[in-house]
Amino acid sequence: MPCETCGCPSARWLRVDTVARQFNCSPKHIRRLLKRGELSGMRVGRAWRVDHEALDDYVLRHSLRFDDPE
Repeated sequence: MPCETCGCPSARWLRVDTVARQFNCSPKHIRRLLKRGELSGMRVGRAWRVDHEALDDYVLRHSLRFDDPE
């Protein structure tokens, strides 16, 4: 079942290509966010893994919010 916040598969650690595909961006962009520390993750050998909780936090921090007109 996908995550309600980001839509990614509900796993603790996500592959960079999975996150990139979900957000319609390049894996290079996700790796850049990881290297800059804007997104939390860890390296397993030469490959990055994205912390799903950190991804949800990142999505919530960078989402646009629109007020209900009512």
